[in-house]
Order: sequence, then structure tokens, then C-alpha cells
Amino acid sequence: MYEPVAEDLADDDELGAGLGDRRNALPGHPTPVRVLLRGLELMQALSRHGPLTTASLSQKLRLARTTVNRCLATLEGTGFVERLPNRRYALTAKAVTLSHGFDAATERLEVVRAAMHASSSRVQWPMSLMRLHFPDMFIEDSTDRESGFAVQHFERGMLVPVLATASGRAVVAFSSPRVRDSLLEHLWPNRPADSSITWVDRAAFDREMAQTRERGYARCVRPLRLTEQGSFAVPVMVDGEPVAAIAVRFALSAVSFEDARKRFLPALFDIALGKIAH
Repeated sequence: MYEPVAEDLADDDELGAGLGDRRNALPGHPTPVRVLLRGLELMQALSRHGPLTTASLSQKLRLARTTVNRCLATLEGTGFVERLPNRRYALTAKAVTLSHGFDAATERLEVVRAAMHASSSRVQWPMSLMRLHFPDMFIEDSTDRESGFAVQHFERGMLVPVLATASGRAVVAFSSPRVRDSLLEHLWPNRPADSSITWVDRAAFDREMAQTRERGYARCVRPLRLTEQGSFAVPVMVDGEPVAAIAVRFALSAVSFEDARKRFLPALFDIALGKIAH
């Protein structure tokens, strides 16, 4: 339990002792505790902008770095904020569920995320956990910093096109027909310009989505500077709908699709179920 110290009591930045705070207090209510307001503003900034550094939070909230650091330390200690490997801070599932109580999807993703990191040393190639943040895919987490094979780091908070990623294709393919049609009503007219190389027309795309559902995973090829990058993705399902996808990326000059299918897919299926790959 966190208790105020003498330094806090004398710090006008921490307690609402200023005239402005007294003016903003509701009639019949005590003066607001400013440190609580600062903590809520900090959580709001992380919710709105994604993972941020201490310096970015200080700038966005116009607060001293020391105040931001103390708020972050308290929120991290109580499990509402976590520090990522790239020195940025992000909200945890505990914070996200404050707005709507228990969320089966968020709870499930925390288990999947833990399984992904626990399996990173065995898989070796970079993995990512992505969630649909319409009209893009939002990177919830990745093992890029843990992998020695990541050419381009996928950081938490990045947005990537849905149809240009194996994860996005997995989410579209495994969505119910009604949801899939609603997604494609926007996504197909706004698809990447080079998508005609992958699909000649909508019928070709629909055939690939049917094949994806039949085999249980999506695949994608993306050109890199020296080689091509292949990727596999499997959906994370909750109540019959995909809430996210777990994917692995690999250089096709080092691992063929057939080898990758044998080596990586069993691990991805285990991770999607919240199991640690063996």
C-alpha cells in the first residue's frame, strides 16, 4: 500500500492546495488531490497515444519529469502500467479493464502474450501479437527485441495495414461472414496498390480466405532489401470470433515455407491457446 510521505504533503504539484484547484472543486466536496488527477491524466495519455517514454509523457502533460516518474512508479507498482523493453510505458490489462469490467478478450490476450514471450527462445524468429484496430492492425506486443533475426522491429503501438499482413488476413478469414463482409466493405476498396500482384480480383481474394480457413492459418510474403520475408499467422479466438492473431516472421532465404510450417506452426497454435510451446 502506498502512503503519502512528508515530501508529498508540501509539494503543491502533488496536493490540490492551489487556488485553481479550490475553484474547480464541486460544492460540498473537499479540494481535489492533484496527484490523483495527474495519475488519471497519465493513464489517459497512454490510452490515447499508446506506449510513451517518460520524456514524451512529460511533454504531452506539461509536467516535470520527477512528477511523471513518481506517478509511473506508483502505477507500475500497483500493476496498472508496465515498462517495456524499449523504455516506454504502456497500460496493462488491469488498467484497460477498468472501463468496462471483465473483458474475456483482454484476459485471453494477456495469457497469449505471456505464452509468446515464454516461447521466444525456442521459436527464435520474431513473433508479434496483433489486434484489429479498424481500419488497421494494432501491434499489441512482439518478441522482436528478444530475437536476433528481426530485420525491422515491430514495436508495440505500431499500426500496419490489415490486408498486407498475415495477421490481418487471419483475422479477416476467420471472422464470421457478417463481420468479414463489413470489414471488406471498407478494406477492399482501400487495399494497397500492389495487392493486384497477390489477388487478381475479389474472387481470388475470397478463394485465398477460404483456403486460409481450411488450413487453419494465414501466410504472407513481403519483399525486403536483400531477400523476401515470409510470415504465418493463426487467429486467437474468443466466442467464435478472432480477437487477435499471433504471427511469426522469417527470411525466406534462410527458412522455406515448408520448413517454417513444420517448425513454427505447432508453436503458434499452442501460443494462440495460451500454452507454452514445447
